Amino acid sequence: MPLRTHPTPPVPPAALNDPASDTMWTNLGDWSSAQRYGDAAEALALRVGNAAGLQSHDVVVDYACGYGDSLRLWIERFGVRRAVGVEPDPRVCELLRTRIAAWGLGGRITVVASRAELLPPRAADREATAAVCVDAAYHFTTRVAWWTMLAESFASGGRIAAADLLLADGFRAGIALRCVARAMRIPTENLMDAPTLRRALASLGLEALHIDSCGTEVLDGFAANAPARHLGLRITRGVIRRLRRAGAVDYAVLSAKCQSGASSST
Repeated sequence: MPLRTHPTPPVPPAALNDPASDTMWTNLGDWSSAQRYGDAAEALALRVGNAAGLQSHDVVVDYACGYGDSLRLWIERFGVRRAVGVEPDPRVCELLRTRIAAWGLGGRITVVASRAELLPPRAADREATAAVCVDAAYHFTTRVAWWTMLAESFASGGRIAAADLLLADGFRAGIALRCVARAMRIPTENLMDAPTLRRALASLGLEALHIDSCGTEVLDGFAANAPARHLGLRITRGVIRRLRRAGAVDYAVLSAKCQSGASSST
């Protein structure tokens, strides 16, 4: 049986991005100082890049990179040496390679068609120093399995950062929320709050694990400001509003360093 791929975004990029721009962002965005979707989407990616401490010497592996705007950002804004995009949908990979060639960045960006949990960063690039994921880890099967794989690959040192959807602290996922999660293609195993996730990651040889809550900037911002010209967007905005009113969900940027020489285990 072939491996299932992670779902492509239910809302096409054209419904989110300004038609006059050449961007194809699909993340929820950081709306703390943005009025337009493209600016918010870039701001969330920048927040992840800063959390990972990306620098010019880095080789970064970007998991579930989608249509690749974040890959271009790592090169042009952070100056990283190389970026590797990991994307499960071969159709998206084909379009992404065309975009990379048009940007003139074929020598610094490569694309691998793979599910995130199946490709360790140093299998993607043996010199990888950082791994990032902008707004997709809650779709992985499972998020903890992905973090475990990263920690094992980075046992000799590396950095990880991800923008991720979480339950609000202390909130228990009942039947209704589990049904919503399934409808939004989120595995129920990923329905955990920040303290639970922290405990799950505690044994992985990580240091400086930081969870920066930003539900107001991301979730409330998207629900209030994202374009509404697509049925999927209107539904997503409505679901987020209801979950936030119920005190059910939060959002955070997670970051950590892997200890040099540490061994990781589950």
